Amino acid sequence: MWPRNEFSPEIGEGIAGITGEIANRNAMDPAWYPELFPELEAASVRSQPALGRGGVPLRANRFAQRVLPAAASGCLLRRESEILDFFLFNSSTLRPFHIREIRAIARRIVSSLASAKPIRLVTIVGHTDERGSDLFNLNLGKKRARATAVRLSLELGANVSKVRIVTSSLGESSPIAPNSFDRGRACNRRVQLFLGSPTSGCLGRSVRNFFTEYDLRTFPAPPGKPFGIDANPAMSLVEKSQRKTDVLALVPVLQARLANRAAVAVSQPANTPIPPLDIDAVKRLSRVQLQLFRESFPSTGRGLDMDAIRKAFYDFANGDLRTPEIGPNLGVGEPDSSAFFLFAEFAFLCVKKGIDALEWAQILPWFVSAQEIFIYAYRRKPHAEPPAVNAPLPSACLPVRHPLSTYDHKNFDGRGQSSEQRKADLLGKYSGMSLTQIRVTANENLRRAQCAP
Repeated sequence: MWPRNEFSPEIGEGIAGITGEIANRNAMDPAWYPELFPELEAASVRSQPALGRGGVPLRANRFAQRVLPAAASGCLLRRESEILDFFLFNSSTLRPFHIREIRAIARRIVSSLASAKPIRLVTIVGHTDERGSDLFNLNLGKKRARATAVRLSLELGANVSKVRIVTSSLGESSPIAPNSFDRGRACNRRVQLFLGSPTSGCLGRSVRNFFTEYDLRTFPAPPGKPFGIDANPAMSLVEKSQRKTDVLALVPVLQARLANRAAVAVSQPANTPIPPLDIDAVKRLSRVQLQLFRESFPSTGRGLDMDAIRKAFYDFANGDLRTPEIGPNLGVGEPDSSAFFLFAEFAFLCVKKGIDALEWAQILPWFVSAQEIFIYAYRRKPHAEPPAVNAPLPSACLPVRHPLSTYDHKNFDGRGQSSEQRKADLLGKYSGMSLTQIRVTANENLRRAQCAP
């Protein structure tokens, strides 16, 4: 299959060096895009062929998009397998978020050793993007796998002797995202850890890959931009045209609904006209999104892994996935504007219209609760530590202190991030809420977003 090598702490590599008011906009106006999607904010985007080392044009993109059916091959991501991606180009150095994730994996392994199903074998496979020769990338994949193994051994501590760690590399041969734009290549620069599970045929998406794929399937980038629907190699031209038409028809509806609820939240009249609704577009976009959720967050049964969905949106809203150095533009891996509220707005619309209502009603609490994280990390300065969950609502304010149009990825400040304990408190608050309670709380969040001190 692929070259294999045993890893042990005694072999060669030491640990040193492992370091760690948008509703009034016309959706067809090109100016709409930069406000909602900062991937397009660069002054210019490369249009010439991407170049590898020595100025040699890269080979044709080999990526053939994989559709990952729920529980494919019996290997569930975040259970039997974990992915660490977004390594920097031509680097095997672990990034701070890699170290946090490895630490969590180590804790899980140690806990398993006292259970009926101990994890005693970890296979770590390194991957690269396609820039560079086959041999160079095979070796780079090995380095990434070994760096991960070194850190995992360190985090396992005294338990390292109880776990066999094997490293290998697939180099550039198994992309999970297109190599035609930077963020796709960053998804491919990864390692995958198999926790006692077989490696054969086990594909899965990291959370960063999930949000990248979300844009590939639903973001109608303007012509000539190497991102979004037009960059999706798995869609025909007809499919791309229909998808962009659907999204551009629906966004103004969602924006108007959000603007009206935001007004009511501060005791103002809801007077934004709502455009006509294309119900067929809603149905098509519901199918598209839920298919992606099923591929990326399958449960052991037929449903969705709601805990994984919650964690993904909590981390996204908190800026935990942000990688601002991945270009060509800023804002990658983080919410970019008040469009973050549209996740819940779409789900509310589907529930109201009876479109895949059961699944959207299950996801809704985690969209809405993530708003309580997003509000404090991405509003305008000054930032402060977020209030306690269930703190009293701020009074309605006029004029509003934080208009929704001012939310932006550029506002990010770590002082506004939520701790893991606050995330756990939000889980406790929203678990078991009825749909009526979720609606009320979503409106309260719009009060928080606009009027928090």
